[in-house]
Amino acid sequence: MNALVLFCIPLLMALLGLIRQTARWLPGAVAVAMPVQLALAGWCCLHGWAQPVSGSADFGLDGIGAAFLFITTLVATAALVHAALLLPAERRESPEISDRQLGLFYTLAGVFLAAMYAVLLAQNLGYLWIAMEATTLVSAPLVFYHRSRHALEASWKYLLLCSVGIAFALFGTVLLVAAQHTLGAAASLRWHDLLAHAHALDPRLLRLGFIFCLLGYGTKAGLFPLHNWLPDAHSEAPAPASALLSGALLNCALVAIWRLAQVMQAAGQGDLVRQLLVPAGAVTVLAAGLLLVRQHDLKRMWAYSSVEHVGLLTLAIGIGATPLFLLHALNHSLVKVALFLLAGSIMHHYGTKALKQIGGLLRTVPAWGVLLAGAGFAIAGSPPFGTFLTEWLLLRDTFAAREYLAGGVVIVGLTITFLAITAHLGRMLFGRAAAVDRPAPSAAWSFVPATLLVLALLTGVCFTPQVMTVLLALTRIGGGPR
Repeated sequence: MNALVLFCIPLLMALLGLIRQTARWLPGAVAVAMPVQLALAGWCCLHGWAQPVSGSADFGLDGIGAAFLFITTLVATAALVHAALLLPAERRESPEISDRQLGLFYTLAGVFLAAMYAVLLAQNLGYLWIAMEATTLVSAPLVFYHRSRHALEASWKYLLLCSVGIAFALFGTVLLVAAQHTLGAAASLRWHDLLAHAHALDPRLLRLGFIFCLLGYGTKAGLFPLHNWLPDAHSEAPAPASALLSGALLNCALVAIWRLAQVMQAAGQGDLVRQLLVPAGAVTVLAAGLLLVRQHDLKRMWAYSSVEHVGLLTLAIGIGATPLFLLHALNHSLVKVALFLLAGSIMHHYGTKALKQIGGLLRTVPAWGVLLAGAGFAIAGSPPFGTFLTEWLLLRDTFAAREYLAGGVVIVGLTITFLAITAHLGRMLFGRAAAVDRPAPSAAWSFVPATLLVLALLTGVCFTPQVMTVLLALTRIGGGPR
């Protein structure tokens, strides 16, 4: 099946969002359409795995692209199904949110999803850069959905910092072109061509290009200390948009870094990849853990948790553990989307996102309390969830690669993160119950987070050597180094 079919539903959603009269029924219609989109994505991904993309194509599905495209669609499906409950409920209590504003959310969300698809389908690093810039331009207005002063500040911060970062990535991409000066007319930004001619590239320009691209895409991914936009944007965006930013967009930036790392490996520059990515990943994990300790905002807490997991994923790329990179990205996306959607529901119920004003959740809304406890322990890397397994295997591979200092730093960071999240969860779940004048939510509000948490549990329980073999095969489809 042609991957272009995946753009139909997102772009139709974007067009319908521009019609003011559709605002009343569009959330429900999108909630029905997105499971269909997920089925289409699954079909396209199976087709892509069976028929790897041609080396002469600028767009196409290879193993890693297909896997992340399915994860992205799963995240979008969960976010937009839950949005059909959350956004209309917010609108009923906030008359200042107009039909046009609600419709614009779906327009931007549809184009945002299409832009992320373009990133994952791009087999040309030039087109990948264009698609990545498009994700920034389209998602920044999503952060400004509530039209508050803090939302405006966060959206501008996101737009400016990521635009500066993407400018570094553009310069790095230009340097990759310059590194092919010995190839003459054979110069190309197609990923397969770069892999095939990697040993003929000018090593100095190649190394410099990789460093600039890492700075650019690392800013988009939220690597420390380039992460400053991320907590503000994730905190101020509506919960479904936060879920898309954390569970899907960060993966897109990391896939770009992975593709560049494969070119470096093929060119014999693997040592530089390790020297840059391993310390960057370890320091990011530690910094995020320390920043989690004194958080007072529910959504900022999960945003800093996203920074921590970006560090783990960067470490996986650095040591060449691509199957763990893929599996941990899936686990993180499942759990983090559940947490952001729960955060949106809790904020709507309590009327605040301040941690000190949220208490007694197990008594006021027991279902949410149980789900929040489970998802909180999962994101902190507790068994039997998949995040525990991938973090354990990642630490094993880090020490096997003789990166002892990085492994020790990561252990300290993970320990601090676990203690910080546990302390914050304890106050929300068992603290003094806050007075709430809203009626108890319906059971439907728990459906999407519960489903995601079950999937995260299954990824841990059902993990076998055969699954690792499949993941390894996926990362090799499409021309990557074997």
